[in-house]
Amino acid sequence: MRSDLHIHTTASDGTWTPQRLVSEIKDNGIQIFSVTDHDSVENIAVTAKLAKEEGIRFLPGVEVSTTLEGKLFHILGYGIDPDNPLLRQLLWHNTELMMKKDDDSIKMLIEEGHAIDFDGYLAYENDVSRGGWKALNYLIDAGLCRDAVDFFTRLFKGIHLVFPVFPSPREVIEAINKAGGIAVVAHPAGNFSRKMNLEKVLDAFYREGIEGVESFHPEHDEEKTAFCCEWSLQKGLYLTGGSDCHGDFIRSRTLGNPEVRMRQLRLEL
Repeated sequence: MRSDLHIHTTASDGTWTPQRLVSEIKDNGIQIFSVTDHDSVENIAVTAKLAKEEGIRFLPGVEVSTTLEGKLFHILGYGIDPDNPLLRQLLWHNTELMMKKDDDSIKMLIEEGHAIDFDGYLAYENDVSRGGWKALNYLIDAGLCRDAVDFFTRLFKGIHLVFPVFPSPREVIEAINKAGGIAVVAHPAGNFSRKMNLEKVLDAFYREGIEGVESFHPEHDEEKTAFCCEWSLQKGLYLTGGSDCHGDFIRSRTLGNPEVRMRQLRLEL
C-alpha cells in the first residue's frame, strides 16, 4: 500500500486545495495519505470527505511548531480529532506567534531602510493559493525578493530574524494525545537540525515523551533514514514517512517522494 503521510495544503503554506490534493493523490496511485498543515486543521474535514468519496484512506493530521533547547522543531500529530478544543487553542496560539513574527520581519526591513510601508503591508490581501506566508508574498510583490530562499539567504542576511518561542514538546504531545492522536517528531535530521547530533535530538524528544519518528523524508539521506528507523525500533516507537509536499511552493518536494509503502512503517491507524 503506497502512502504519503506528510502533505501541506492552502490551510498553511501549500498551494493545493483539498480538491486538487485528492486529485493528485488519486493520479499518483497513493492509497493512504495524511494532511499535516502547519499549526492548522482547517482543511481536514473537507479532505476527509473527498477522500472517502474516492475510496482513498485518509489519516487526519497536523504539524505543530515546538521549541526544544532554543531550537524550532515540528511534531506531527496523527489520528487527531480536529475539533478538540485544547488542540485548537494551542494551534491558534502558534498561529498568533507566527503572525507577529511576520509583522516584526516587515518592521525590521523598514528600520533597515527598505522602501515599504507597514500600513500597506497590513492592508495587503495574501493569496493563499501561492503558498508561503503573507510577509513573503508581500515582499515578492514589492520586488524585494524572488522566493523563500532569497528571503532567508539574501534579504534577511545579517538581520537577526529568529523564530518565536513555541510551546514545549511535552505540551504539544499532551495536546495531540488529548485530541486522540499520536505524536511523531518530524524530519529530525532536516534543515533546522542539520548541524545538530541526530541521536542527541532523538534522545531529547524521547525524554519529552515523543511516540514516533518520521524516518522517511526528502531531507533525510540513506544513512539518516536508516539511523532513524533503527533508533525507533529499538525504542519501540512508531515509524512514519512522507514527502512534505507543498504543492508548487517547494518544487523539490514532490508527492509520494520518497516512495514509502505501509509495510515499511510502524503505525497504528
